Amino acid sequence: MFKDIELIIYDLDGTLIDCNEGIVESFRLVYEEIGEPFDPQVILSRIGVGLVEIFLDVLPEKYHEDVAELRQMYISNFQSLGMDYIKLLPEVAETLTELNKRGFKQSIATNKTDYEAERILKALGMGKYLDLYAGYGTVEKIKPEPDMILYTLDHFGVPPEKAVFVDDTKVGLTAGIRAGVHTVGVTTGNNTLEQIQEVNPSTIIHEFSKLSEIIR
Repeated sequence: MFKDIELIIYDLDGTLIDCNEGIVESFRLVYEEIGEPFDPQVILSRIGVGLVEIFLDVLPEKYHEDVAELRQMYISNFQSLGMDYIKLLPEVAETLTELNKRGFKQSIATNKTDYEAERILKALGMGKYLDLYAGYGTVEKIKPEPDMILYTLDHFGVPPEKAVFVDDTKVGLTAGIRAGVHTVGVTTGNNTLEQIQEVNPSTIIHEFSKLSEIIR
């Protein structure tokens, strides 16, 4: 159990929302446009990593100079799909509501842009529970670097020992560990339990609602 907590920071994809279908379709459209063969599993295995890093990792070197343009193509595709491809994960709405009532500050740290995170969560009715969005472009380096978490701590004036970071990937959890906050791995996303265990977070939960039990 974590005591004397003031701030809870959440990842987005795989932690609060399921948008795997939209992510895969957005990448597929990019691949279709550039004429490359597409394997959805290649993308699913890398969710949680920044878009630029994914493109550099999965595409032939001849595309590496064009990653900024490819990233923008992906974003345009994702936004054009609309909210039909995005849903809240189970127990998220109830848990954020309860933790808000109990007085905790709640915020987002995602490798999506802060604008995109805010757009999605407001559309899903969760915007009223979140006090800050940090994402791609908010800080110089995205997860697994700790910059987003440190930025959030500084914004709220909260010391690391009074903050908890919740993420479903070892990439994200590494950022929280490097920032010195308590870390909670959730098995609701794209990393397996074994992958999450590799980075040794403070604790691991299998149901999102368990957060309300372990945070005080």
